[in-house]
Amino acid sequence: MTKPLLTRILAFAFLILNPARPLGSAESPDAAGLGRAIDDYVRPLIEARHLSGQLLVARHGEILVERQFGWADWELHAPVTPETRFCIASVTKPMTGTITIQMLAEKKFAMRDSIARWLPDFPEANRITIEHLMRHRSGIRHEVMPDSEATRPVTSAQVVARAARNPLDHEPGARGGYSSGGFSVLTRILELVSGKSYPELLDERIFRPLGMTHSTNNDRRALLPGRSVPVMPGAHGLENAEYQDFSAIIGAGSVWSTARDLHRFVQGVASGKLGPGPRYSYVRNGRIDFNGISGGFRAFCDWDSASGLEVIFVGNLHTGAPDLLRRVMPQLATGEKIAPHPMPALRTTPLSEQELKRIEATYQLGNGTRLVIRARDGVLWANDWVLLPMADGGFFSPRDYGKVRAVAGADGRIERLDWEQRGQTYPAPRVAG
Repeated sequence: MTKPLLTRILAFAFLILNPARPLGSAESPDAAGLGRAIDDYVRPLIEARHLSGQLLVARHGEILVERQFGWADWELHAPVTPETRFCIASVTKPMTGTITIQMLAEKKFAMRDSIARWLPDFPEANRITIEHLMRHRSGIRHEVMPDSEATRPVTSAQVVARAARNPLDHEPGARGGYSSGGFSVLTRILELVSGKSYPELLDERIFRPLGMTHSTNNDRRALLPGRSVPVMPGAHGLENAEYQDFSAIIGAGSVWSTARDLHRFVQGVASGKLGPGPRYSYVRNGRIDFNGISGGFRAFCDWDSASGLEVIFVGNLHTGAPDLLRRVMPQLATGEKIAPHPMPALRTTPLSEQELKRIEATYQLGNGTRLVIRARDGVLWANDWVLLPMADGGFFSPRDYGKVRAVAGADGRIERLDWEQRGQTYPAPRVAG
């Protein structure tokens, strides 16, 4: 499940999570040359143990390069293979959206229908519409269940019942507010309308028509061949991500898949094979841009109609490395030489507890994200993001490759943090502590 910091930080991390330039427009090198360029670029990322997953690059639907990095299970040293399955997080949403759009075309319901037709006891049910759920304007909380509770399999009906006990974040339709919870409610409505389970709908309408043989909606009870295990950067290297069962975000982040299957999905949307509605809805300005982050997993799908370039990544290690690769792939695909990204020099001797505690406080970014900084295990933590001391006196955030610097006022007290990312600095003034 997406952590609170991860979801709220999207605004200030927009440049990292969205490529800054169009996907490749010039003639591409041959597949072997592109493969070598990718290998050269990712080598230091792999050596730093910052990259784990599958990469697929295609042009005009033809696969040019496939790569597998790292370990499906880091403890057992089970390598990632083309058949390894990853949680694709919010890339699940366009699949749920595709089913919804198909049912709309079949006149099973209308966009302005209120959810009271199917969930009459849901708070404000008469005012929440299918359109609100689709467009993240329902007011339903993003996280229905906190991560500490999302450890056991639940049904879609149970998720909806839990969502109904939470107050709305805002009036239905009043404004936008990214909501996985809203998509889980939408998923339950799709089940009630069709009389079929969400896994059955996926299989009938998306997986089987597209030949997505390694994709499934799965909880922790069922044995899933090739299931990967997520890890995250910790104080002293990689550590297991917090245990979660993604059934708590059914229809919003619960699907497991591979890069090859996501390639089939992207091509299915882009070609109109899944219907004209999904193509109209998800091909925007000639591009498809799907993105997912959840519980240590990372996934993205990029496709450009002008060049035909398609880049798919799924992984089980959430660092800034996949997003670096995402940004440079358009350049590598045109034959441009890109130097490997330099890793920061980390401090070789630990900071004293006094030095670390001097920075402890609550800071707030301009987009409203509050960063609770605490010292633990000889490093700093920004909420649940580890910040490693660098040799130059700053701190390195492996999760997004940000560089954080504590800025003191005239009295020596730390008054703000400067979070540097891709040449931009995002100040976070101290607001408490």
